[in-house]
Amino acid sequence: MLNQIYISNYALIKDLQVSFNQGFTTITGETGAGKSILMGALGLILGKRADTSILQDSKKKCIVEADFLIESYALKEFFEQNDLDYANQTVIRREINPAGRSRAFINDTPVTLSQLKYIGAKLIDIHSQHQTLMLNNHSFQLTIVDAFASHDSLLSKYELEFERWKQKKLLLKQLKSQSISQKNDQDYKVFLLSELKNASLHSVGELNELEEELNVLENAEEIEQKLNASIYQTQLSEHAVLTQLSNIYSLLLSIGSNHDKINTLANRIESIRIDLNDVVSDLESILEKTEHNPEKINVLSQRIGTINTLLQKHQFIEVEQLIELQQELESSLHSAQSLEEELSVLEKEVEDCYLSACQLAEKISLNRAAVIPTIEKELTALLAEMGMPDATIKITQHPIEHINDRGKEEVIFYFSANKGSQLQEISKIASGGELSRLMLCIKYLLAYKYKLPTLIFDEIDSGVSGEIAHKMGILMKQMSQNIQVISITHLPQVAAKGNDHLLVTKDNTALSTETRLTRLNKDERIHELAKMLSGSEITQIAIRNAEELLGA
Repeated sequence: MLNQIYISNYALIKDLQVSFNQGFTTITGETGAGKSILMGALGLILGKRADTSILQDSKKKCIVEADFLIESYALKEFFEQNDLDYANQTVIRREINPAGRSRAFINDTPVTLSQLKYIGAKLIDIHSQHQTLMLNNHSFQLTIVDAFASHDSLLSKYELEFERWKQKKLLLKQLKSQSISQKNDQDYKVFLLSELKNASLHSVGELNELEEELNVLENAEEIEQKLNASIYQTQLSEHAVLTQLSNIYSLLLSIGSNHDKINTLANRIESIRIDLNDVVSDLESILEKTEHNPEKINVLSQRIGTINTLLQKHQFIEVEQLIELQQELESSLHSAQSLEEELSVLEKEVEDCYLSACQLAEKISLNRAAVIPTIEKELTALLAEMGMPDATIKITQHPIEHINDRGKEEVIFYFSANKGSQLQEISKIASGGELSRLMLCIKYLLAYKYKLPTLIFDEIDSGVSGEIAHKMGILMKQMSQNIQVISITHLPQVAAKGNDHLLVTKDNTALSTETRLTRLNKDERIHELAKMLSGSEITQIAIRNAEELLGA
């Protein structure tokens, strides 16, 4: 419950501190006195955004601080997950400095606005006229039915499964698009790969080797002729070089004993002869292998032509690039095959997720169907107490074409205020006063089913008066037996039902205007209620009526 709130430098509030008790508290005040300012300050605690326009004194910071008794709200897990100090009496503070920067704290630990919004929603439920209008919204109507059905865990399980299905369906769409793109050029890739495979490209240096071999074959006749001439000159002719070197070596060797240097030179001549002899052997080997083979020339020329055609086609320079392209094509085609297999698996997963979500949605639908008659019966009974004895509520489930994050259907509230009137959607028939009473009845029923947070009614009694206002006040007081209820009201019948009565006033001076909030004693309450009944001129009849309202 809300234990206390402190507000400093917010709009028309300079400094304000007020405590709240368990039970039913009513807040009254003239129009423009500052009740909406109080709600705005409380909104900061709940994580709403603010700027420097709310500062009363633009040179000072605004502070809104509230402490709550939170023992019964099962919030320890939130504190643990967010590394916050847990305390049964928890203090939430919000600060806005003159530069417009905002800071938020829970038990003096800085927190984000999203964390503030989360815990705020668990602690306070502000029911404004805007929320009453939400009754016209089918999504809100569905939320009401789900609240009565008490199947939060099932809803959470469904939402997870629905989200899984959505994510897998999106991935499947992306993969299908990828598959279509791949298939569009897959045939061409198969053709290119076939060309490269048929070329049997295995060696990076193959083209050079082929060109060298072809060059030898094309010049075989000249090579043979000149090799034979070289061999003849070195060892077969009358003046063969090898013979001449051998003679020179013998001559020098014969005089080498007389001159050391000549002996050395003789050895060098012999070394040259031996080397030349080896050269001749190599020439003879080459000559033996050299042949004039037109058929082989044709084969080599075709092979070189094939490789050069592929290089030119793909605008490459090296055979290595063709080999790399072949590997890439093989990998791409393999990936395409793997993608098809992945698509097949994913399609099955999408189907399984959808079926699982549909099964959960069916259970949710059955839970809703089971609780709807009870909602209709209890709301009809409460509306009768609220001065609408002939009111009828009918809640229907309407299947939708495709499942969504709420299930397989939408829920629509139909309403009739008078006997014999045709049931129509709430948005088309209910007046503002009827909507207010209907929403109050819904909150009343929920208050008995759940441990709701502090419930603040911001003029929920708008559009009603007299006996109906009296009955709405009784209903709110009954609700306060289970939860803390605070009602901002213009109706004396409601204001009189509070355990506490707070009055919002506006102090005007020559220099400033300031909003104040005062807790009224019994006599002050009688005076305030009489004023609400008769206006600024308080009569004795109004005072007696006020005393009756209070049961004084």
